[in-house]
Amino acid sequence: MTDQTSVLRGRRSGIEPVSVFDDVRDDEHPRTGELRRWAVDFLCSPHDDLGRSGPVCPFAAPSIGRGLFYAVFVRGAVDAQRMRDVADDLADLFPQLSPASGPDAALKSVVAVFPDVTDYDVIEFVQNERKSDFVLDGLMLGQFYPGCTVTGLRNSAFRALDAPLPMLAVRHMVGSDFPFLASQREWILAYLKKFAASVPSTVRSDIADRVVT
Repeated sequence: MTDQTSVLRGRRSGIEPVSVFDDVRDDEHPRTGELRRWAVDFLCSPHDDLGRSGPVCPFAAPSIGRGLFYAVFVRGAVDAQRMRDVADDLADLFPQLSPASGPDAALKSVVAVFPDVTDYDVIEFVQNERKSDFVLDGLMLGQFYPGCTVTGLRNSAFRALDAPLPMLAVRHMVGSDFPFLASQREWILAYLKKFAASVPSTVRSDIADRVVT
């Protein structure tokens, strides 16, 4: 169980993330159960089209099991600015979510769900616009929505980000994220800074230049 003595609230958007597998509340959004089912039945399970063994997301089950799968539902119409505010608040709040440090901190994840959004282009736009800010802080920002065509790493037929609800998701960057970051020099440098701290900065810069070119 998590133990947050005070509720964390986004200063721009007013979002208040809660651990949806620990904090079952009377006032939770009516589609919270759908989010839980998707997380367990899809993220935590193997898939024939995944292209490897194991669950779709190796980190989902430990995150859920430790009560570290946070969510917030953002109701009503959401334009690009509103979604930017939510994304920026996620970046601010994520390090403060319990636990702030220790081994379990790496298992935290938080999703902002936009149940009334039907124009999924705004999710793609904000995710693309804000991804660099998250990566430079050692975080990953992902987009999920019905019909998302982003493919899996090992099978181009697998739609890893196709989900029943429109969402932005945040988690810590992990070592296996490199393929998602190899297209931009600043992302590669952020990855190397996190996972190759013993490599001199000049060498990290040279590696980034060689990979991108």
